[in-house]
Order: sequence, then C-alpha cells, then structure tokens
Amino acid sequence: MTETDFGEPTPETCLRVARQAAALAAAADDMALSAACRSTPRTEAHREEVMHAVHREAVEAERLAAQAEQWAADPSMPDSAPRYCASGAVDHAVRAQEAAGVEATAAALRTALERKLTPEEHAERESERRRAEAEQEAEERAATGMDAGNRHLARMNAYLAESAVPRLGWTAGHVRVLEAAETGRLYQRDGQIRQAAEHGTWSGGRKVSRERTQDLHTAGFLAAVDTADGARVFTATPMGQVALELARLYPAGLYDSDKAAYEARYARVAKRYKRMDDKKAAARRLPALEHGAVGRYRRPVTLVEQEVRAEREAVEQWGDEGGYCPGVPTPAPAVEDTVRCPCCGLHKVTVAGVLAPHKATRAAVEDCPGSGLRPGTETPRPAAEPRTEDAPAAAAEPAPAPAADELPWPPGVRLVSLMSTRHRDWWGLECGRCVPGVSAPLPGKWDDKGDARIAAYAHYDEVHRPADDVLTEQEVAEVKRWPLSDAQRQVLSWAEYAEVAEFEDGFWALDCVPDRWDVNKRIARSRVTGLWAAGLLNVHLDGSGRRRLVKSPTGHRVARLLWRAKRQGVAEAAAKDAKLTPLPKRSGGYPLLSEGRYFKGEQRPADDAAPAEPAAVPAPVETAPPAAAAVRAEQPLLRRLFAPRAAREQRPAHDLRTVVRRPQRVLTDEERERVRDTAALNFQGALIMGIIDPVPNASPMPEEAGAWVREHVWPEHLQEIERKYPHGFHRWSTCERGTCWNCLSGRCDICVHRQKGGPDVDRNEDWVTDHRGRNVARLILRPGGEPCVWWCRCACPKDGPAPARPAAKAKPAPAAPPAALAPAPAPTATPVRAPAESAVQAALW
Repeated sequence: MTETDFGEPTPETCLRVARQAAALAAAADDMALSAACRSTPRTEAHREEVMHAVHREAVEAERLAAQAEQWAADPSMPDSAPRYCASGAVDHAVRAQEAAGVEATAAALRTALERKLTPEEHAERESERRRAEAEQEAEERAATGMDAGNRHLARMNAYLAESAVPRLGWTAGHVRVLEAAETGRLYQRDGQIRQAAEHGTWSGGRKVSRERTQDLHTAGFLAAVDTADGARVFTATPMGQVALELARLYPAGLYDSDKAAYEARYARVAKRYKRMDDKKAAARRLPALEHGAVGRYRRPVTLVEQEVRAEREAVEQWGDEGGYCPGVPTPAPAVEDTVRCPCCGLHKVTVAGVLAPHKATRAAVEDCPGSGLRPGTETPRPAAEPRTEDAPAAAAEPAPAPAADELPWPPGVRLVSLMSTRHRDWWGLECGRCVPGVSAPLPGKWDDKGDARIAAYAHYDEVHRPADDVLTEQEVAEVKRWPLSDAQRQVLSWAEYAEVAEFEDGFWALDCVPDRWDVNKRIARSRVTGLWAAGLLNVHLDGSGRRRLVKSPTGHRVARLLWRAKRQGVAEAAAKDAKLTPLPKRSGGYPLLSEGRYFKGEQRPADDAAPAEPAAVPAPVETAPPAAAAVRAEQPLLRRLFAPRAAREQRPAHDLRTVVRRPQRVLTDEERERVRDTAALNFQGALIMGIIDPVPNASPMPEEAGAWVREHVWPEHLQEIERKYPHGFHRWSTCERGTCWNCLSGRCDICVHRQKGGPDVDRNEDWVTDHRGRNVARLILRPGGEPCVWWCRCACPKDGPAPARPAAKAKPAPAAPPAALAPAPAPTATPVRAPAESAVQAALW
C-alpha cells in the first residue's frame, strides 16, 4: 500500500471503525428480529418489513467490514480502500439503527475517520498546493505566452466569437478585405479596389472584391478617407477591427460561399409581415456587430508585450516621477489643498488659497468660479526651494485628497452598489425626493464614483435645485400677489392629483384621499369659481356632458411658487379665502349647471330650451317639492354618481339621444360552438364590448379578401389577440357592435344604454403602429368629428318606462325520500352531463 496522506486515517483505524459499525448493525438486527417475534397480528406486517430492512443493512455492513480487512492485507490496493469500506459500513450501520428505531450511535464513528492535521502538515500541504499551482501556471504561460488574467480574456473573446461571427454572415473573402484594410494599403481608384504594394503608393497592386468592400463600408466596418491625388483609402473602424479579431478566433463561423452567407442572412431577417423585396434587400446588407460586442471584446496582452510596455514606461516616467539627475536641482511641489466648488459640488485643488482651473459643469462658464482662472496669473505658485546634497530638504507633502465616499452628495440623492463584473464595479443612483416616500432609481450606471457624483448633481440642478434655491425678489412679489388660503391651495392640489368635477348639486373632488378608496369631498362653489375666474383653473368638457376642472399653466406655476415659499418660510397660507381679481374674459361669472347655464359653444340639449325674457306673471303659489326630488337630494354622492344619470347629466357632447335601430345578428350553430370554446376571461370581455354577436357594415372588400389580409399582412401581435375572441377583436368598429350583456341575459329592464341614457361614443382616433407593435403616430379617423356610436341592437326601448323585470324561476320542490333502498344496479357507463347554463348562455343558445 502507498503511504498515508495528511489527514487520512491509518489502516488500523479504518479496520477498527468497520468492525464496530458491523457490530452495531448486527445488534440492531437482533433487536428487530426480537421485536418481530413478539409482534401481534395487528403489527405483524409492519415489524416483519422493518426486520427485513434492518437485516439488509446489517448484511451490507458486515460485508464491507470483511472487505476492508482483505484490502488492508493486499499491498496493491491504495490507502483509500480501507477508508472507503469503513465509511460505507458506518453509513449502513446508521441506516440499520434508524430503521430499527434505536438511537443512531454509529454516527459517532465518522469522527474517527476524520483526523485533524497538525500545523506542520497544514504548512506542507499548502506548500504542495502552491507548488502545483506554480507549475501549472508556468506550463500555461509557456504554452500561451499570457498570464492568468489575459488567458481569461482570451477565453471570453473565444466565447463571444462563437455567438457573434455566425451572425455577421461573412465568408473568408470578407476577412481578406478587412486584413487588407488593416495594413492601411487598401484603396479605390477609377472604380477599382486594390491593395497597394507599399503604403503611400496608390497605384497598381492586387485587385480586391469591390462588392465585398462596398458592403463592409456600408455596414460600418470600413472607413474611407479621400487623398489629395484622388484615391480613396479604406481603413478598418473600431467595430471592423473587433469583427476581424473575432473572425480569426472562430473561423468555423464563416460560410463557405456567398450564396450560403446570403441564405443565412435571409433566414434571419425574413419576417411574415415583410414584402419580398424588403426581405431580399435586408438580406443583401451585412448586419452590424451585435450590440455591446465592441465593448465586451478586450484584446489580451502577451508577456512579451507587457515587458516592452514596462520598459518604455519606465524610461518615459523616470524624469516625471522624481528620477535623480546629478547637478540638476529638483523643485519642491507646491502645497496644495482642496475646497468644494460652489458650481460643480466637487472638491477641487486650490493653490495658495485660489481655486485651481477645472472644467465647468454648467452651460454658462461664468457660473463656475474655477473655470476662468489662468495658472500664469490668478493661480500663483510659491517659489521652489533647491535641494542640497548634504541635507536634502523634504518636499512638502500635498494634502491628501478626500476619498470618494467622503465627498458630499446632493440632498436626497444617494449612491447604491450594482452587480459588479470581474474587471469593474458598477454604481447607480437613487433619489428620495422625486417620489415622496420612495427611493426611486435614476437611469444610468457608472463605473466611477466621480462620474456618478457629477450625474447626481446634474439631476439635482435640473429637478430639485429650483425648489431649494432662495426665491428672488420678483418671485417673492408674485407670491404676495396670490394670498391663497389652505382650502384654495387644496383645491389646486386636487385639480392635479385627483379629479374636480361639476354636477347639478355643486362641485366635488372625486377619489381625493390617497390612502383610502373612493373618498369624495364637496367643494365650496365660490372657491372654485373664484380660482377659475382668476385663471388658475380651466374647464374641460367630457363627452358625457360632465365638466372637469384642471390646473391651467398659470395654476401650475403659482402652485409651485407657493410650495417653495412655504418650504422656505417666506409666506404662509392666508386665514381666509383670497378675493382674486378675475380675468377680463372671465369677469362675466361662471355659468353654473345648477342654474341651467352653459359655456359659449357648449352643446345645449334639445329638451333644455334657452331661457326666455321674463314676462309679467302673477306671483306663483308656493307648492311643496315632489317627493322624488326630496329623496334624490338625500341620496349619498356615490349613489348619485353610479345610478342612472339625470337628463342633464346624460347629455354627451353631440346630440346622440335619438336611438339608432340596427339589425340584430342571430348566431348559427357553428358560431355558437365557436363562442362556447372561447376562454372564460375573453368571453366576459366580449360580452362587455358587445362583440359576441357583431354585425359588419357594408364594405367593398369581400370577406375572403379580408381574411387573407388578416392572415398574411397583419403582424403576429395583432393576430394573437384576434384569435382569442370568437369573431375577432381589432376588426370591429364601435358602430358594428351587437347586443349588450344585460339584454343577452334577458334583463332588458337594465339595458346598458338605458342606464347610461345614451350610446357609447368612440374617441375618433386610432394609432398607427410599426412592425413591432409600437405606436408611431395618432390617426384622426373622421376629421369632421362625426361620432361613431354603439346602440344595443336589442329591440327593447332605450328610454321611457322600463320593461318589466322577468319573474324569477321557481325552484323545484325537493323529491320525497325513497321508501326503501333498492339493490344497487350493475355499474354501467355514466353519460357525461354538461354543467348548468347561465342566463347569458341560455339567451345565446
């Protein structure tokens, strides 16, 4: 046997442990056998199963113990053989004890197989490991000529080449063109591409493929420079140099012929929605190198190149870094200090108390105190003290620059660490002021903390500095012109972050509490009309006839000024609402809905006649208001918002109250099966949108031609949602929709358009998308603004008295219990019964 390694147990120890493990397993086997002999009929099967399991483990433990003795006596077996047998015997003994239900004492034998190393053994093992690593490093350096870091770069470049080179679609001819451009002797004259015999002589030479050269130049791999004698010299761009190196690393990614390369590029760019000419043109163009490949490729440096660079840098930097020249006094450096620049926010060097010149970070150079200094005049330096041979004077050490983490950061912006790579650390920024209560990440990442700090101050200057800067005299004077109260400021805030709307009973702020759902508050009428008259609020008219109040540009600016003034303690909110001066155009007062008044140009419903001149009539007799009006006034706001709206609230921007009767579609058996197979979520969506039974309008294009266009012309992202609905999704306009879901279920008394008091009106716009589904332009469908409406196609009345609600179905009486249990019949095939259909399904089928 070989000698025992450090940390390995001796053969005697392994044999002893194996015998003890076999003895413990045999004891557990005896206990299991004894328990099986005393078992009762109830526990007989279980105890017999346990006995057999324990017996199998005990037999294996005894076999391994005997095998350990045989291998220990065999000199040809390695030292690890007894330990392998002893470890296996211990494992079987532990499993035998666990199966028998006794304490697993055999597990303590594992510690005997793990001998601790002495300090001398630790040191010798570590020296052996280092010696082996040094030998392996020497072998790899001799084979590759590079150290470990550059070998890693070479492996990463090879891995990058395997994925990048096949995507280029090159042949060996493209590589030869780039190699000719790499020499600097590739030129074009009189329409021919040649490789000159020597640099500078742009005539003659070997011909080079003109098509490949032009393709590489168009793709950005070659750059062209015109010379004085009319020649055009081609050189490799940085992307071309990287692509050439990758092609050399992975020549297997090059194609055998130009035809094979063209077919590979065609297969990559061919899409179903593209025309054939576009596919061919895209396949003829060479693709650029994949995004990020130029930055990921790093050329490895050999050991010889490192030595040459080190010798050159040692010679060049000897004089600059304090190399001693006999007879030449060495000047002592000036005492330097650092101070924070008020413009940049960074610590910059000062010499003799004056800020040293540095690059300005603002657009205006005058804003930066250090940008206009000149070292010759404004930045004086103290005189240098000569050095003596006997007692050389110690140069004044410059003040240590503060570490990157010690420099100040703008308020609210902090540095966060991102996932780092092998060669560089990445940093990001988070701002706690952009979103209240949340540290919002800022876009971008940086591998240098100084660059991250510059970006942080740029964000602070652009977004938050106006709020922190002291108000100017003009801004303070403007703040005093708007002495708004807290209530008026709250209305401006609601107009921006919530919804302020006008109803017949006044003005309301809807859903105005951020941390609670659906909380609405009433606003004083004079407060809203005063802000509107002063130009701080504007009125937007919705299509449903409701008025919505939003902030005007003046309101945005005034609210921002008031917030800054309150933050800086310049001005506080007034105790009472300010009486603001109205604008000349709004001095006539606000036309309230409750008074039946309308804005100029606002559509007046036909049933709401314009107010006529008052005539002399006798004094009316006071009568009690109707009970319905009293009940309506006592209803809560939510009931009035979501219940069927009153006549004035139902008025849209256009007079669309006249019901348009359109034919209703009757589904065929095939269409019913198609609707049945629709997913539940898409089925509910089709019910809500009314496209369960749509009716197409007359079109000059037949249905077969439309189906061909949808299959071969529409992109995949449109076809995907089109297939989810029984009759399609994108093909239906608003006026082609069918019956509402309430009428389909037989509840014509709650028809959707009866409750709304009018039809659904589209927004008269659509979006033009590119081949990826992104919106690129907005399309106005009807320039004249004609509405496209959806009236439920059910024949039920949409106004007037509501139809009677259908009677509820009577539940069947429970069946009487059987008198006696009948004998169970023979099992037969049970027919599959469909689930009970809902009211909507019953109406559909």
